[in-house]
Amino acid sequence: QARVDLKSVDLESELLIYDERRRLVHLLNSTARRIWQLCDGTHRVDDITEEVTRLFPEQPQSQVRLDVEQALSSMESQDIIVWVSDEVANEARSKR
Repeated sequence: QARVDLKSVDLESELLIYDERRRLVHLLNSTARRIWQLCDGTHRVDDITEEVTRLFPEQPQSQVRLDVEQALSSMESQDIIVWVSDEVANEARSKR
């Protein structure tokens, strides 16, 4: 789930996220932006992968899945998302 204490600014094709607590700025491209937006606590990794696959129908779903997992891993390490359940976190980590 995206951290609720982050501030975001819509830059049309990109999203600027400001982490006031850590005093960091993150700039997400359009794909990472969509992934972050789907991190609302209700979408599982499979759901996010399906949505991103619709954005890039020419890409094999297996590649999209890897890209989504890498994006989520990066977002987790940057502390802009938190896992809402161990089941979802373990699902993403086991596929890495």
